[in-house]
Amino acid sequence: MNMKSHIWYSIVVYVIVLSLEGKSRVFGEPRAPCYFIFGDSLSDNGNNNNLVTRAKANYIPYGIDFPEGTTRRFSNGGNVVDFIAEKLNFSNYIPPFMNTRGFNIAQGVNYASGAAGIRKETGRAQGQVISMDEQLRNHNLIIRQIRQSMRNNDSATMTYLKQCLYMVEIGSNDYLNNYYVPSFYPTSSLFSTQEYANVLIQQLSSQLKSLYCKGARKIATFGVGLLGCTPYARATFETNGSPCVDNINDATQLFNIGLKSLVDQLNSRYNDAKFTMIDVAQISTVQPPNQGQIISDVPCCEVQSDNVQCVPFGRVCGNRSGYLFYDGVHQTAFGYEGLANRSFIAQFPNDTYPCDIQQLVQLKLPS
Repeated sequence: MNMKSHIWYSIVVYVIVLSLEGKSRVFGEPRAPCYFIFGDSLSDNGNNNNLVTRAKANYIPYGIDFPEGTTRRFSNGGNVVDFIAEKLNFSNYIPPFMNTRGFNIAQGVNYASGAAGIRKETGRAQGQVISMDEQLRNHNLIIRQIRQSMRNNDSATMTYLKQCLYMVEIGSNDYLNNYYVPSFYPTSSLFSTQEYANVLIQQLSSQLKSLYCKGARKIATFGVGLLGCTPYARATFETNGSPCVDNINDATQLFNIGLKSLVDQLNSRYNDAKFTMIDVAQISTVQPPNQGQIISDVPCCEVQSDNVQCVPFGRVCGNRSGYLFYDGVHQTAFGYEGLANRSFIAQFPNDTYPCDIQQLVQLKLPS
């Protein structure tokens, strides 16, 4: 799929106005007993806070619209995993691995880390990050604690974990914080874009299989969005007259094609599990009817010289729901909510593959 300039005019669809269900939260029984989250800054809710890294959002203007204030989310409010937690009817947001004190870890843990990637070295130019492999090791520690709470009953622990929803949202930094930073990483000189996509998919495949071996049976994987259309990419790379950096979008689409194929392979191999893909790029290019005009080419907040994160205590736009991006690469809460809505209940046939998250959590899988 060649994503050229006409895409730009429909990229606003991260913010799909679909049924923005009221802000008051009414809880019933959770639709899944537990929810475990792996990923990067689109999902991070505090794991990077005490790391020596530039990839942290524990300062204003991040979180200015969040009920609890600045909470280390890369947004003005909640992020995509928060909105999905609401749709799953959890009464609390899933806690970060680095601070589970006072929370019921059996309901889930968020391991995501800003700047992290599938590859171990991804994001290291920013400082300390928690790679996907490290996130899986942290998950093993949580499983051990859950097993202990079940009197070390392996069978009961595995039965419980099989009922959980697992969300894996990672891969963007393997491009913007690795492949397209040749001054720090050699990957672009070692691999063609197709070879690099293949390498990422191969490693992600091993990681997802590892997750399966630890009890995961309902796994939602997120594809990579249109990174070439972010304000950061447009300000940093040559667009050659296009509204977006097309070569970056073309490269990441190779990853998305590979991810969809990987989902098919895993579903064929494991008949007692279900893997699904949230096609973020597809969601970004198909605009629902009656979508209002959203500003999508500049960030809402004043960004630092690297065009990525907000300036501490810097200026912010007044109408946050009128912007797609809060900073150079991360969405506003309005944008995240739109993505969560289309992920949870697909509005168009190709939003998710082969099912959406609501269908995934409702599945009755063979034991």
